[in-house]
Amino acid sequence: MTVLIIYLIAPIIATIIYSFSTVWVKTILPEGITIKWYLQLVSNSDFGTALLRSLLLGVLTTLISLACFLPVVFYANVYNPKIKSKLHFITVLPFTIPGIILVTGLIRVYSAIPVPKLLILILAISLLSLPLTYQSLDNAFIARNFRAMFEQALVLGDRTVEAFLKVIVPNIRVGIFISMLLTFTSAFGEYVLTNLLLGGNFETLKVYMYRLMQSNGQASSVLTTIYFLFLILVSTIMIFSMKHYWGKKSLSKKG
Repeated sequence: MTVLIIYLIAPIIATIIYSFSTVWVKTILPEGITIKWYLQLVSNSDFGTALLRSLLLGVLTTLISLACFLPVVFYANVYNPKIKSKLHFITVLPFTIPGIILVTGLIRVYSAIPVPKLLILILAISLLSLPLTYQSLDNAFIARNFRAMFEQALVLGDRTVEAFLKVIVPNIRVGIFISMLLTFTSAFGEYVLTNLLLGGNFETLKVYMYRLMQSNGQASSVLTTIYFLFLILVSTIMIFSMKHYWGKKSLSKKG
């Protein structure tokens, strides 16, 4: 386990050190330390544009995925649990479709239709995020008898939408939050579909990172470090959210 951990962490540490190095070619350690590469990257307008595009892609994909899949998961758990086995099979399908084949099919189908390629990209990423979104939301419905809660709300006079928003959503908010984080992270770091479908017309952070790798090693290491820190932040938020949720659950059971 120690050897495996060293094997996995060593490239990350080397990348972080390289992002602060002045020159690191033929020596064991860098010849000097500088933050020049970070200042250059932050002041570059291409970086800001790529970051905003990645954020836009992540937010739109997250909202569309949640709007499409949350009602389906709610229906499967509250009204028709028998279709959950079919949904589990459907959620595996995105793993079986390579990105190149998916992009080729999308271009063939929609090339003659006046549909913006950005919209096609967002819908395609939303579909590919189905396994993450579905599993996170489905796990949130396991803890309680949501069917009884929903029916009681209807009996007390709430409409269907009101009962869903006032009873169901507050009780699965942690699952919704984790689903949103996973979907956003997946869309934020998407490279294959974005590069093949839009190319240089829509340069996201990952596409910009690949372009930097071919021209400036230090700048690429800086961007990789920033992206890695972003993933650590998202993972930390998810861990603390789950700990807080299950801690409250255990306290309520003891009470």
